[in-house]
Amino acid sequence: MNFKTYHLNFKKGLMPLALIVLIWGFNGCQAPKSEPAIRTMDPWAFRSVLDKKPRMLSLAFDSVNFAAYDLSVGQLYKVWNGGITKEGTVFTNKKNIQPTSWGAPYYEEGKLFNQWAVSRNGESLPIELKYEGYLILDNHITLSYKLILPDGEAISIEENPEFTINENGKTGFERNFTVDSPSADLEVRLLQASDSQEFLIVADQSKIIDFFEPFPKQEKPAIGAGYDHLGILWMENSDCYTCHEEENAMVGPSFKQVATKYEKNPSNIAYLTKKIISGGAGVWGTTPMNPHPDLKENEIKTILDYVFTFRPKEAVLSSEKPIAKAKKVKLSKEEPVPLKPGFGAPLEGIHPSYDLTVLHNETFQPRVGGLAFMPDGRLLVSTWDSIGGIYALEGVEGGDPKKIKIQRIASGLAEPLGMEVVDGSIYVLQKHELTQLTDVDGDGVMDEYKVICDAWGASDDFHEFAFGLVYKDDHFYITLSMAMRLLSTDRQLPDRGRTLKISKDGSIERLDYGLRTPNGIGVGVDDELFLTDNQGQWLPANKLIHIQKDNYNGMAWGLSAAQEQNPPVASPPAIWLPDNEIGNSPSEPILMKDGPYKGQMLHGDVSNGGIKRDFLEKIDGQYQGVVFRFSQGFTAGVNRLVWGPDGALYVGEVGMVGGWSWKENQFGLEKIKFNGKSTFEMLSIKAKPDGFEISFTEPLKKEGLNTVLDELVIEQYRYEATAAYGGPKLDLETLKPTDIKLADDGMKIELKIPGLKENNVVYFNLPIELKSNTGSSLWSSEAWYTLNKIPK
Repeated sequence: MNFKTYHLNFKKGLMPLALIVLIWGFNGCQAPKSEPAIRTMDPWAFRSVLDKKPRMLSLAFDSVNFAAYDLSVGQLYKVWNGGITKEGTVFTNKKNIQPTSWGAPYYEEGKLFNQWAVSRNGESLPIELKYEGYLILDNHITLSYKLILPDGEAISIEENPEFTINENGKTGFERNFTVDSPSADLEVRLLQASDSQEFLIVADQSKIIDFFEPFPKQEKPAIGAGYDHLGILWMENSDCYTCHEEENAMVGPSFKQVATKYEKNPSNIAYLTKKIISGGAGVWGTTPMNPHPDLKENEIKTILDYVFTFRPKEAVLSSEKPIAKAKKVKLSKEEPVPLKPGFGAPLEGIHPSYDLTVLHNETFQPRVGGLAFMPDGRLLVSTWDSIGGIYALEGVEGGDPKKIKIQRIASGLAEPLGMEVVDGSIYVLQKHELTQLTDVDGDGVMDEYKVICDAWGASDDFHEFAFGLVYKDDHFYITLSMAMRLLSTDRQLPDRGRTLKISKDGSIERLDYGLRTPNGIGVGVDDELFLTDNQGQWLPANKLIHIQKDNYNGMAWGLSAAQEQNPPVASPPAIWLPDNEIGNSPSEPILMKDGPYKGQMLHGDVSNGGIKRDFLEKIDGQYQGVVFRFSQGFTAGVNRLVWGPDGALYVGEVGMVGGWSWKENQFGLEKIKFNGKSTFEMLSIKAKPDGFEISFTEPLKKEGLNTVLDELVIEQYRYEATAAYGGPKLDLETLKPTDIKLADDGMKIELKIPGLKENNVVYFNLPIELKSNTGSSLWSSEAWYTLNKIPK
């Protein structure tokens, strides 16, 4: 290396006056470059986990020269020649893996000047560093920090990094600084990481630049490098980790369970290979495993070799017998009739009372993370993908999608899964930060990425999502999911599994806790906040939850050591969403604004697909209610919902390879608009002291009604939270009404049902023969009511 900076050390005596002059002559009045730079990576500045560090900002100055900043501590992390392996959910659909840097560092370990320090008259002062955001103009970036002193004074620092080439053709890395200090007796220094006595003085309008000897061409590590076992690699290249973990059962069995059940022998390997390729269900439960026809047999063999490493030595011998080939069984005449859409099976098609318009196209295929409208009518779409972008769509209210103008106005965001527009300003929720975006130069593209809040705990775990965003009563509301790949000795970081209330000054109020994967928060009935959560460990089914201060929602992983000794009582959800029936991955709830459903709520679902409708009522001061199927027919799983100025409901869709998708589709942007047509279906179900009242959108046909209602199916069951993934229906029983009354107008029926129990789900399946007065059949026959309380 050929350093052109000056490394100062107060321990070596007083600094010569000539050297002071030389430093200021070199550093004085250096301004960041203003000419537009050419970058080869898109986006060239992006947020992500990097090298297992969260809250990183990576900068690709060209195809081989990189720098990265650890924004959690406001420090330059690394400067290197090489590249970044972009792996992970948004880049390659892989779980349990994140981006990593590769290549040769320009600075030897510990030789980078990146530790901020402040002294007054030679005496060191304690400081609090606050990262405040960055500005990108003409493809140059400027980072902003504050060094806050004990007395409240703050030193503002702006840093503009860049790679350059000198007259000898050597590559150099320069850092231009602007320092705004409140007092002349304060001195700002950058300490060397390995030795705090080695430092550089950083003054206003100063520059630090180092030139380096040329490096040989760096080669990207071979595929599989860094893996303890290549079976992990092939599983990450597939969707295995979507449903399986090493030790714990999830959607599917754990590797340990599989390895315990099957001995490692040619017969079982052949059986399991066929099972992996073909998919199917029945061995471990009703949830089907996806087929994997693209995996080669040698890749599957490597996967199974890794799985068998989890076989315990004390495995029961009786479980080691090869599995016999399944015998072909003829179907009996009593085989159940195939279920019909809306009658035991998911709906097909858009709700008849709504018209669908497709807004995505061949060149714009967003995996939607957030939706919001600008005051001028433009629709903003944030994308959960490798771009991490925000797009502004002009003309979405028109009748011709081909005339929509699309402009990318931001990029490089880390998994932006929420967005709001407040007083014309754009706020976006990233994985590790709530950020305000500003167009500084008026060209329509966001230049400033300002931190509003980044005070919650974060690690490199892929499952630590931040969901939202809701702005209500001058505050932002977000939800944080829990990590899913922790060691048994690790604990969830602070604020994981919580709903947070955030002020514009960045201060946090913690509302509830014990959430698992709360992918959706919205304003619902009575202007109250609601969220949805995803079943899994300690959550036997999906939930629609009314957000209440200090509520514990059941996911035990986030409990403290003290709480584990005396666990709190979990609050019941407003509505249980039984897994595989009416929910798999529920998403954003939203209040209905039109039609006969006005005042009710909707929520989407990514894996179960479509939109569900929720009717809520208050019993003893707590919400409970019923969920109905509402609409299917969208391109992909429904993730985000927003009402447009045109009265249409805009539907943002998402997915990834594996379990988190609807029919393996990954993108979609559409809208539905009420067309005024009536659709015959249940409108609401209300709890009564001795039963239920079911209302309809159209009068029932009275002729033969009693005979039809004899076929009405009603069941009740309860759930119990356990450490196992999901959970069965407990105390399942069939109920029979003793009396059924039809209202005079034919719009509702009252059911007297003995044996109802509180804290149970009551399932209704109306007969397929039930008709309206005009002869229409039900759009959907099923409903799931959560009976937390029986009204008195």
